[in-house]
Amino acid sequence: MLCYRCGSNVPDNSESCATCGLKLTGAAAGSGTRRRGASVEAPYKPGDVFAKRYAIREVLGPGPVGHVFRALDQEMDVEVALKVINPRLVQMPEERTQFSFALRQGKKLTHPHHVRVYEEGEERNRPYFTTQLLEGMTLRRMMEQRAAQGQHFSAKEVAPLLAQLVEALNTAHKYGPHSNLKPENIIVLPDMLKVTDYGLALGIPRLPFVQAQKVWRVASYVAPEYAEGGELDTRMDLYSLGVILGELLTGQTPEDGEVPELQAHDPELPPGVEALYRRTINANPLARPKTASEFLAEFTAALSRPRPPGAVKPAAGAQAPAAARPRPKPVPFSLTAQLATASPLSSDMLPPPVPTAELPALAAPTIQVPVVGGSPTLEEVPKVTRQAVPVSGSPTLEVPRVDSGPTELLTSESIEQRLASKAKEDARTLAATQPLDSATLAAMMGRSPKPASAPAPKPRPAPAPPTPAARAEPRSEAHAAPVKVPPRSVPATPAPRSRSSTVTLVLLTLAGLALGAAGGYWLLLKIRQGAHPAPAAPTSSQGETR
Repeated sequence: MLCYRCGSNVPDNSESCATCGLKLTGAAAGSGTRRRGASVEAPYKPGDVFAKRYAIREVLGPGPVGHVFRALDQEMDVEVALKVINPRLVQMPEERTQFSFALRQGKKLTHPHHVRVYEEGEERNRPYFTTQLLEGMTLRRMMEQRAAQGQHFSAKEVAPLLAQLVEALNTAHKYGPHSNLKPENIIVLPDMLKVTDYGLALGIPRLPFVQAQKVWRVASYVAPEYAEGGELDTRMDLYSLGVILGELLTGQTPEDGEVPELQAHDPELPPGVEALYRRTINANPLARPKTASEFLAEFTAALSRPRPPGAVKPAAGAQAPAAARPRPKPVPFSLTAQLATASPLSSDMLPPPVPTAELPALAAPTIQVPVVGGSPTLEEVPKVTRQAVPVSGSPTLEVPRVDSGPTELLTSESIEQRLASKAKEDARTLAATQPLDSATLAAMMGRSPKPASAPAPKPRPAPAPPTPAARAEPRSEAHAAPVKVPPRSVPATPAPRSRSSTVTLVLLTLAGLALGAAGGYWLLLKIRQGAHPAPAAPTSSQGETR
């Protein structure tokens, strides 16, 4: 058998290990390399021939997905480990095809830390595969023997085991995740360890596989994303590796969503190992280390990091192991949830009030009314800064111009002038008996009156060049001072035509048209009578002849 501390070969009847001096109890000495006894009857017994090729020699034991046998390959004349899968787990033809494909990937692994896969096939709807037969001890058996002695692995003892596991995973991850990493599938030899059952979980339907792991109480090594049907990658193996690490150090595994406190069971454990353990078994795959090499590097760095001062090992029995904390469930970030759960601000956290004396003074409200028409250009308006604009006590009306010119201030006097001019325009409406002037008569007759000679427009003075101070000052239409513009005189519109004169003109036009039509019709009749004279009356002689 093997020593469960150093892994050396020890005779079955030895009381202690010759290499490390560990005393072996009767239970430990009597335990061999076989697996645990079968609680389920094996489908085959020694002496049977499976698939007309493999002669069964010994039943090594059952597992969550089937039975393992020691068999002789009659074609190759070599002993192999024959693993027959329970047909209830792989029932449909497409499921058996997927199983065959997953096992073919395992044939590509030839690394020393992997158990070689020889053949895979199907016999009477029972998928099977054969692997290299090893005489060793599983990591599960080694952990059970240590637990029987009341001992666990220290962090320094775990380091070489993790180094070999990481090397095996790095090689396997070139083809995909192992998907079934657990202590039962890790075989410890005197000089190395080997990993078996590569890709088995990917070759069996998910729900039956998870249920089989729960029945055998090894579901804690299954990554949450596999159990929940999420997207799978190589980080599912890192989750299993983190669970194995915690079990080696403390003998505890996550159960029912509770994560054990490693330092509560082993106070001498470096804090960095506890942090790495919790990050590796996080339910979110993105929170875990990306690769197995990164996991090993962080573990080695945590061991080499000095312990903080003041960390003293408590006396035996002074502190009981703390209860396991529940695993935090990953919750997606939500701004609504953050605002809903945020605590209200206290009175001392509110900003101080602003004194009213420091508030900016507000100017009087203004109303902008567009003014249609020409206006002086911006160059003609003198530039005034914002501070130089006087603010009157009474509200004013700012009139912005359509051409973006300066606005016009309307005061009470200008408003009265505009109202008076509007009243005068309304009073200029001509009555029906008003005499017609020459311009109105010419418009009625269709003639355009001769335009009166308009006075020549006065030339507009050129704008003065801006001063240097005005050039330096930025121009802003919004800050330009309003300019008072005198009201413009509205030109008198021509008097509208009288209604009676319009009716008379229409009647005269119709009478002329009627007279012209009658004369034309009479003239046309005369022309037709001259062109076709009436025939002469027949004589009496002509009548007699007829």
